[in-house]
Amino acid sequence: MRKVVVVISSILVGIFIIWFCCKPSDIDRVAKKEKNVLHFGTCADYPPMEYYRDGILTGFEIELVKSIAKSLGKEIVFEDMTFSSLQVALEKGFLDAFVAAFGITPEGREKFDFTIPYYIEGLVLLHKKSDPIASLQDFSEKKVAYQLSNQIKKGLEENIPEAELISTDRIDVAMEMFKAGHADCVCMDIFIADGYCEKNSDWTYYVPDALKVSEGTAIAFPKGSSLRTKFNKILKTMEASGELQALRNEWQLRATWKLPNEYTE
Repeated sequence: MRKVVVVISSILVGIFIIWFCCKPSDIDRVAKKEKNVLHFGTCADYPPMEYYRDGILTGFEIELVKSIAKSLGKEIVFEDMTFSSLQVALEKGFLDAFVAAFGITPEGREKFDFTIPYYIEGLVLLHKKSDPIASLQDFSEKKVAYQLSNQIKKGLEENIPEAELISTDRIDVAMEMFKAGHADCVCMDIFIADGYCEKNSDWTYYVPDALKVSEGTAIAFPKGSSLRTKFNKILKTMEASGELQALRNEWQLRATWKLPNEYTE
């Protein structure tokens, strides 16, 4: 009984200390600060969109989101996770949004709301120069690795149905399989293929016209998020001023991209 009394007394004292130390003004300040924090997910294995440079998270989409958040007077916290985990975390409400070179697709629209697209990706098939490729059909019966994506899988199945497809949760894992000879080629965005080929002169890539899998790259929000309209407004301002194109140029994204007229929000 004495132990119970001691435990109860300790709890009451703890509550009193918390109440006394955390004055209403302090509590309000903490709550206000939290309201100004945006929690963004990313998968930092995809340079130049999102990756670590000298241990610091950076990239085109990372710096773009930072710039928009600053304009909104918001702080931003990034959570680095696997590509498949991003979608689950957003659906469950653990994130405010995510950026991960994520393309807008009909399937994606059923689950998320998207900003205006700010880049059109071009998918390519990276392979060794010692394994020459003249057409998409030359990839038949080859092992093709790709980062988990239903749209990419569908595109590959439709265009090279005889190929053996290998999905991975990270593009760097797919590349390790390619280097080890467990995959003959890797399907990826052209900007990341450029980076890999610059570092290895024995590699090149094939550009197939048929593999167009999305309406463009965008920020994903939960359905009904009020942030979407705010982000779109700033994206349009950045596009009109040339700031967005300058950021693309800074990160050596080769394609220029004007916002489509049909995106009016």
